[in-house]
Amino acid sequence: MSLVVAQLQSLLVWIAVTGALAYWYRSWRRSRTPSLLAMVKALAALDVALLLGLDLGFGSWLLGVATLPNYLLHVFTLLAAYWLQLFVLHLAHPAATVPARARIRTRLLAGAQLALLVFYVLGPVHGDQTAINGEAGNPLLAVLYLSVFEIYLGIAMFDVFHVARHARELSRGYLRTGLRLLRWGGISGLAFVVEKTLFSVVLALGINSAAAHAINGVLAGVLTTAGILLLMAGVTVPAVGPRSRMRRDHRQLEPLWRDLTDYAPEVKFEARPTPRADITDRVRQRLTEINDVLVGPLQPYLDPAVYSAALASAEQEAGQAAIPAAATAQAVTIATALTSTQPVNADKPVAFTSANTTDYRDEASWFASVATAYTQLTSILKEPRGHVVDPAH
Repeated sequence: MSLVVAQLQSLLVWIAVTGALAYWYRSWRRSRTPSLLAMVKALAALDVALLLGLDLGFGSWLLGVATLPNYLLHVFTLLAAYWLQLFVLHLAHPAATVPARARIRTRLLAGAQLALLVFYVLGPVHGDQTAINGEAGNPLLAVLYLSVFEIYLGIAMFDVFHVARHARELSRGYLRTGLRLLRWGGISGLAFVVEKTLFSVVLALGINSAAAHAINGVLAGVLTTAGILLLMAGVTVPAVGPRSRMRRDHRQLEPLWRDLTDYAPEVKFEARPTPRADITDRVRQRLTEINDVLVGPLQPYLDPAVYSAALASAEQEAGQAAIPAAATAQAVTIATALTSTQPVNADKPVAFTSANTTDYRDEASWFASVATAYTQLTSILKEPRGHVVDPAH
């Protein structure tokens, strides 16, 4: 692999990581959770490590010590691996259990960083090359230094691989996909550690051929790039996927939200969200206004008998419809209430969320299904507001 191609590859990877860092930092500013903070720290450390790994074309640029940038690269790489471990813990385990699980990982990091510093000061710091390898300074100390780095990185990558095995147990598809990608990123990281260990052994044995360096350069470059890109994809999918789904839900909610707020305009917030507002805020506001109409002005007209009849009809056709029967029944009940002039005043109101909804994302998806059924229903009516909808259809 030529030097120009290798540097271009490193630059492109750094740009990708920097973009991911900017995205996750914005996400953390909106919602300051421990998992987001761990991801921001991991990306920031990796970003610095990649920047230190770029060939600036001259040596001894940092305090006149040729190997210092490479040492700092290793330090920040271990920090990135540690914070990635914590992020994966947050994805795979309840938040309350993460601090206890993180303690042993914190101790391992502290021990590795201390050993790295000691071996660096005693050995590679005296090297005259920019790269720390089995020939830097005292060969024995250089090998011990690299062994500490590679052992910790290997443990961290195996930990990511091991913890991510919980992907199949998660209910959210985007989380499952993200953790699977992280597992493959961990495998690539492990392969990189094995390759670097073998290369260090080769150098320690005195095999210092051009072919060995060339093979090491190609394998290290491929495994590093593959590992970083897989890890970036793994941490991005759980964030980008749900936001894409939220945008789709926001569009699907439009017809139902519009008719309900036209029916009771007083429930609309005075401050309207701008197109630049975060999609989460826009969806939450839309859900709040929909719920305010359903439990407020429209509540007396929501007929449980209409819902029961519509649900029975929808369940008979459940095999032909992609929309849940309960969502269709709720859409029929809402459409009927919007055209009704006589209040029902039922003792038991109709519930307008699925029993499976646990947070606003689930609620948004459910109401998006209701809105889709509502749109299909009203589109076949010549005058949607002109008569009461037949509750059996």
